[in-house]
Amino acid sequence: MAKKHFMIYYQKGTGTFVVTEPRPWARENKNLFEGINFDNNHPTPNFIENKLVNEFNFIREIYEEENVVVTYNLNPNLDL
Repeated sequence: MAKKHFMIYYQKGTGTFVVTEPRPWARENKNLFEGINFDNNHPTPNFIENKLVNEFNFIREIYEEENVVVTYNLNPNLDL
């Protein structure tokens, strides 16, 4: 069974947390993914999560028994 991927982050200036999935978030933030056109070339959830971890200090936790991956950054000053 494929893992379900989620991401959680604090949306600066709104006072709310966002819970979404990596691929829809990446489509909304295409400017962060040079060389990917999103028409026939989509980044994988792992690629997106690696970018979040390496460039935006997200933390990735894998829950094997539940087949869930959660990538999060709760910093209220996060600027995506």
